[in-house]
Amino acid sequence: MERVTLDHSSAYEYVDLDNLHIPRSSDALTRVSKAKGASTPVVSSSNLLLKSLPNQLFNSLRPSLRSVFLEEEQFLYLQDAPLDYVYFPETAVISELRTLEDGRMVEIAITGREGAVGLSALFCSSRVANCTQVSQAGSAVRIESSVLVKMARLNPDLARCLTPHVDQYIRQISQRAICNMYHSVKERLCTWLLMVEDRCGKKTLKLTHEQIARTLGVYRPSVTCIALEMRKKKLITYSRGGLSIHDRGKMEEAACGCYMELSSRER
Repeated sequence: MERVTLDHSSAYEYVDLDNLHIPRSSDALTRVSKAKGASTPVVSSSNLLLKSLPNQLFNSLRPSLRSVFLEEEQFLYLQDAPLDYVYFPETAVISELRTLEDGRMVEIAITGREGAVGLSALFCSSRVANCTQVSQAGSAVRIESSVLVKMARLNPDLARCLTPHVDQYIRQISQRAICNMYHSVKERLCTWLLMVEDRCGKKTLKLTHEQIARTLGVYRPSVTCIALEMRKKKLITYSRGGLSIHDRGKMEEAACGCYMELSSRER
C-alpha cells in the first residue's frame, strides 16, 4: 500500500500497488503497429511546419510524403528502437514518454499540428531516446527518416527550415522538467489539457483517467479525484464519449504558468 498526496492538501489516498496495472516496456511491444490502413500520397497538409516550408521545398518533399491515420495509444517508437519514420501530425497528438524505475511513465513532450516527431534523425543517432505514443488519434503525414536525412544533406535550406521546431522541442522539454518537479497535479493537468486541445483542434478529447495518469506520471485515483473537482467547478465536462474544456478562461487561470510560457514560444 502507498500513500499518495493530492496536490498540496493534507488529503491522502491509499492505493493497492499489487493490483494496480502499470504499463511496462514489455506491454508496449505488443502495441507497436504500423499506421492504420494504406498510406496515400500527399498533395497538401494542415501540419503547420510543412505549411511553413517554401513551395519549392515542400514540392521536393511531396513525392516521399504519405498520409496515414494514427490510432489512439499506438506506440510509434520504443526506447532504443530504430527511428524509421518522421511524423508530421495534422489532427493526431503524439506524446513522448520516459519510463521511471517503478514502471510508471511520464510525458516529457507533446507534439501536434505545430511540429514533427522524429526530427532528431537529422542531427544525431537514428535510435529513439524515449517511447513515443499517440495521445489523440488522427491524421498525420510521414516520411522515411533516411529519405529526409538525405534530402536535408542535399538541400541545407530544408534543414534550416526544420531547425526552429527542434529549438521549440528542447525548450518544451526544459519547461516540462520544471513543471513536473514543482507544480501540483491539478495545475499540470489543466496545462496538459489546454496543450492537447491546441494541438489537435478538437473540442472533445478522447481520454481515459488511466491514460491521463500515465501521461502525468501519477496514479489513476489521484486523477479521478481531481477530475471530479474540476467538473464540479465547471472547468471540464466528460462522459464515455470523451472530455471537453467547458470554460477555457477559467482553465487557463487554473493552469500553471508553463502553459503561457510554452504557448508564447510556439506562436
